[in-house]
Amino acid sequence: MSLQVNDRMLFPGGRRKAFTLSYDDGITQDRRLVELFNRYGVKGTFNLNSGLFGKVGVVAAGKKEVSHIKITADEAAELYRGHEVAAHGQYHACMAGMDAARCVEEILPSRRALEAMTGRPVTGYAYAFGAYDETVLSALTACGITYARTITSTHKFDIPQNFLIWDPTCHHDDEKIFDLAEEFLSDRLYFNLLTPAKLFYVWGHSYEFDQCENWDHMEKFIGMVAGHEDVWYATNGEIREYVEAFRRLVFSADSRTVYNPSAVPVWIGGTFTPESVEVKPGKTAELVPPIDM
Repeated sequence: MSLQVNDRMLFPGGRRKAFTLSYDDGITQDRRLVELFNRYGVKGTFNLNSGLFGKVGVVAAGKKEVSHIKITADEAAELYRGHEVAAHGQYHACMAGMDAARCVEEILPSRRALEAMTGRPVTGYAYAFGAYDETVLSALTACGITYARTITSTHKFDIPQNFLIWDPTCHHDDEKIFDLAEEFLSDRLYFNLLTPAKLFYVWGHSYEFDQCENWDHMEKFIGMVAGHEDVWYATNGEIREYVEAFRRLVFSADSRTVYNPSAVPVWIGGTFTPESVEVKPGKTAELVPPIDM
């Protein structure tokens, strides 16, 4: 027997599902990808190299050679409107093994340039080549970065404990992606001790659709996961901000009330009840009554 306190994090509106995307390099193929996202009403985070705007090149990486042309800063400011811009390093350098000074030189100028371009703080990052070490983590923190994405697939829907090591669910070409989408969209209980809410996080590079000639694959996937009332479609930064607001909640010792010191409304509930409660910014709320089990 146990008493289940309904103090678990849910997403805005009491939803139990959230979907986010992350795409790297800031290349011309993003034009088609952004149009796809906008058409289906999903949100993405686009990770840019501020020192490479406008650079023209090609990429193969063991596959078909395709163009790899960086968009300009002027275009980026408009193209990604409604989505999120995050950093991918000034020059796409592999920072693992670098000293702290060189890491800062790769991170901070990129952050400054992207903030000047977007007119808003940029606190997200995607590791070039997925590479990082403890020095990199410390440098990111010193430079004001609050989250950073790896390239390690979890095939799960968990919230990261450390947002500077944010492992995605999968890459868009993962052979399990449609099975994962089906599981994500289902109402089957997702058992996690921290929260019953599911986060589906997909990443990639838009040039890969040209390499694999599978833009239809991405449209099929987006069409499958988009348009569901019980899913929160958010950028990486919006999700981190929301989770951090939840983590700042102050619960009473008897688990009956909760205070929200942040400026973000937060919804909480339980694994075994459909009920939820909104904790408004600066307010105290009563929790959903606990359940005997």
